[in-house]
Amino acid sequence: MNLQAIQNIVAEPMKAFDDGYRRQMQSSVTIINDIGEYLSQRKGKMLRPLLTLLAAGVANDTVADNKVQMAIAMELLHNSTLIHDDVVDESDRRRGMETICHRWSNQIAVLCGDYYLAKVMHLLCLHASYEERDIISRTAIEMSEGELLQQQSSRDTNMSETQYLETIYKKTASLMASCCEVGAWNDRDASMSKRLREFGRLFGLAFQMRDDMLDYCPEAQTGKPCGNDIKERKMTLPLIYYYHNASNEEQQQLLRLLQQGNITDEEAAQMVSNVHDSDAIQLTQKKISETTEQARQLLEILPHSPYRDGLMQLTDFLLQ
Repeated sequence: MNLQAIQNIVAEPMKAFDDGYRRQMQSSVTIINDIGEYLSQRKGKMLRPLLTLLAAGVANDTVADNKVQMAIAMELLHNSTLIHDDVVDESDRRRGMETICHRWSNQIAVLCGDYYLAKVMHLLCLHASYEERDIISRTAIEMSEGELLQQQSSRDTNMSETQYLETIYKKTASLMASCCEVGAWNDRDASMSKRLREFGRLFGLAFQMRDDMLDYCPEAQTGKPCGNDIKERKMTLPLIYYYHNASNEEQQQLLRLLQQGNITDEEAAQMVSNVHDSDAIQLTQKKISETTEQARQLLEILPHSPYRDGLMQLTDFLLQ
């Protein structure tokens, strides 16, 4: 089953999401409309609204209008954090396109991210229950903590796997966990939303580990330039495995690289090659497979439905 087939399971709610999200991106301020139109050109897989809507179907056998609004809120929150992250990371490109901060300015990007966050707050006031507001507000806190954790420790070569997992949980997986939880939440069965939150947490961890691993894969395989994390001095899981299993000489070489000024494309490519020559990629793939299998096991005991099967099929993309 491809991604389009999974989206077709929730075709009507996804259309309502698209229409509603487009309305939320509109404003009487011209530059907000310009940025919204620009962002629509790099529309991704829409995994977060898809997780929200599928989880709603699993728990409720249907997708209520309220859950469509929660999906919109989650995608707005996601875009808000991406815009702010690009400012913090001084990134000039995302998904092959200029970032908002590079195309306009840091000031415009920060204010636009704030605008989307304010839209989230307004949607919650209009459509969310107390429990749904609590889920999403806690997520915003965790994502902020995750960004600060990454800034504080991402260049620490002594970072452990446990520290890495905590960082990517807060920065990435917490949002996917909350998409599943807020989608599934109802006042009849809280246990279902908690189970699906745990599925989303594991899915999000595997998703980010895979994304970090792809940064060490040839561009021809992924369509994305590799070595960016090295150039940004980020200690992601492949590099953590490489460092902790490297010889003293190899460790010192990596330390010198991370401590110098600009890292050239050639130096980044050499380190990518060093990581590939080790068993770091295989160890990362093993961790992704284990985490994905744990996520699948949580779904297997749920009642069969097209929605559950859609979530199951989504996990297959993590192993490709």
